[in-house]
Amino acid sequence: MFQNLFQISLSLMIGVFIGWNFHIFYTSLNNQIVTAKNISLSTPIEKKEIQKENNKTTTQKIVHISSKPPQKSIEPKKVKIEKRNSNESNNSNSIFFQFKQLLYTDNFSDAMALYMEANEKQLKEYKTILKSYFSNSLESEPDKTIEEILMYIDIEPESDDIKLYLSEIYIKQKEFKKAIDILFELKNAQESKAIEEKLNLAIQEYIQYLKNSKSYSKLVEFLNDIIERLPDNNENYIIQLAQIYSDLNQYQEAKELLEEIDEDSIYYTKVQTTINKMELNSYQYIIPLVKIGSHYAVNVTVNDIPLVLLLDTGATYTFIDDSVISADIGKEVLLSTAGGDIVANFAKVDSLKIGELELKDFTITLASFSQKNGDGLLGMNFFKQFNFKINQDKNILYLNPK
Repeated sequence: MFQNLFQISLSLMIGVFIGWNFHIFYTSLNNQIVTAKNISLSTPIEKKEIQKENNKTTTQKIVHISSKPPQKSIEPKKVKIEKRNSNESNNSNSIFFQFKQLLYTDNFSDAMALYMEANEKQLKEYKTILKSYFSNSLESEPDKTIEEILMYIDIEPESDDIKLYLSEIYIKQKEFKKAIDILFELKNAQESKAIEEKLNLAIQEYIQYLKNSKSYSKLVEFLNDIIERLPDNNENYIIQLAQIYSDLNQYQEAKELLEEIDEDSIYYTKVQTTINKMELNSYQYIIPLVKIGSHYAVNVTVNDIPLVLLLDTGATYTFIDDSVISADIGKEVLLSTAGGDIVANFAKVDSLKIGELELKDFTITLASFSQKNGDGLLGMNFFKQFNFKINQDKNILYLNPK
């Protein structure tokens, strides 16, 4: 047992000795390393060599930098700029997406709030999106779309392209007056042949629409309004309104309108032709005449007896040969005619017919009539009951009861 204890003690002493020797060796080695570092940093010769090496390196760097192309030195900045633009683009896309989403989710007011905050570049894109939106929603919800377009016009009162688009919508919906009002506004704001043509087309389309629907009172009111709104270019509409008056048998109103167009107008010849036609159309009775020598004669029926009477506006009364008709004779009268004075007797006939025209209890005068080419004279007691016109070229008597 004692022997074992001795061996353990001896082993511990050997271990301590070996450990101590290792400690002394490591400490000594570490001091040498530190000393060597200190010597290398403090040696004057080595410092000079290091300084030379540094100077050499610096010179090389300066030469190298100055020899590089300029653009390579700013390449890092380019990369940064591109990254910033990319971010801006992403932000813009996000804003446009939000704007579009508001429109198509029935949040037009919110979209307009976003629109009003936009810069000039964004507005251009917003307008493109809006036009597409209006076009897409018009077919399914026309009334709502029109309401939204009007809201947009309130925000952008100078948006002529959207106003023009709205006028086209109104025309499709037969809201002609609204379309025409918009086109007048655009015409007054800018001198544009295209706008003027669109306005004239819209006016003509509305005129035709009113004619087809036989809304003549509205048509007369509308044309009067257009004539006032186009004081320098209204002759065509004056003629159209005169024609409407003529169709309504209001010939005096038509004639007064047409007489406003002077001889210098390109429409003057047309106006005169129209006036002549209206005058002829204004007569209720159109009666063919017979030319006998230098006189015009008309076929009449007196108490169912066919006769030929010469037209004589100079004769005070209608005069018939007493040999061709019998009637109760009245008092004598001195009758003035184109051929001179004649003594005749008053008489009454039950009926005097000329074409479709018939006069009852008509007063005539009876005496001998010497002309062989007629049975008497149609005098002023007949003509004074009518507005009349004799067309000598066409041998026609026009009559209109007063």
